[in-house]
Amino acid sequence: MFKEKELVKKCQENPWLKTFGVEFAGDPFMELDYKYCFTECKTIEELKANFLRGNWAIRQGFIFKNLAFVNQINGGDEWWTLKKFEDGETIAFESISFRHIIKQGRTWDGSTFEQLIERLLKATKEQGKTLNY
Repeated sequence: MFKEKELVKKCQENPWLKTFGVEFAGDPFMELDYKYCFTECKTIEELKANFLRGNWAIRQGFIFKNLAFVNQINGGDEWWTLKKFEDGETIAFESISFRHIIKQGRTWDGSTFEQLIERLLKATKEQGKTLNY
């Protein structure tokens, strides 16, 4: 559902991911080492396994159905979470520490990782904009 070109364009709205953004302000040449790279996950188990591996570079991301997750901290666990709707609009929800959630076994509200992903998949545009999903 996502194309790499459109995800890269959307990432230009995020100060941590954009070209010449916050992460690269001190060393603009470092930016050359961190290209955008997105991998499609076919199952929720594959997505979960990827988050658990940890130590992902900034701008690495995963696509699961109509959701995209882009790491915004080099070597960290801060995933900018986006959803593409049927009309083509893409909404950025928030940043989520998925590896931490998986290791803890629960989210901030007691949901499992799988339940959180299901809620993200079902969320409407309004719920995404208000973070009430």
